[in-house]
Amino acid sequence: MGSGDGARRSQQGACGLGDAQMSFLTNLVMVSALAALAFWLYRFWQGLVPKWLPAELEGAKLVQVEHDLYAKSPFKVAGRPDRVYRTRDGLHVPVEYKNRDRFAVYETDIAQLSLQSWLLRQNGHRTAAFGFAVVNDRNTGEHKALRVDLKDDVFCERLIARYLDVIQRRVQARKSRGRKCNTCGHRTPCES
Repeated sequence: MGSGDGARRSQQGACGLGDAQMSFLTNLVMVSALAALAFWLYRFWQGLVPKWLPAELEGAKLVQVEHDLYAKSPFKVAGRPDRVYRTRDGLHVPVEYKNRDRFAVYETDIAQLSLQSWLLRQNGHRTAAFGFAVVNDRNTGEHKALRVDLKDDVFCERLIARYLDVIQRRVQARKSRGRKCNTCGHRTPCES
């Protein structure tokens, strides 16, 4: 073994690879790491954008999550939408999440979303004429956003006035259809 062999061995490094081979391996590792990071970021971003998001909310910004809203006039009222999105044209859209056995919108959903929209307006926000009930199917886990055309301020204020009359016992509540009475937080003797 001559003196040239020792010099060659030091150029190859401890693992027996030359500079060109080490550079290639380093680049390969870097490209692989960047590809893995890009894939992870793509999958992470997919998780942030709900698959149920309707076309009306594409490009909208999520601006409120479980945020309390208050109104003092004409009624002292509080509410908390599950989510509020602001569309590109500046309109606020309330969104409520529901767990159900089927994809359906009920009158109570329309009232709830309408009242949330009314509260948003009472707090100075411009609102869309619609909201969404995002229903999670309990059996399949599938989510679907169901568009709800919202009621106007007159409807909301009449509903609030009626509610106040009922809880202050100025009028008697009407019996609900179905099992709603079983879960009512303001049960009073109902009309037959």
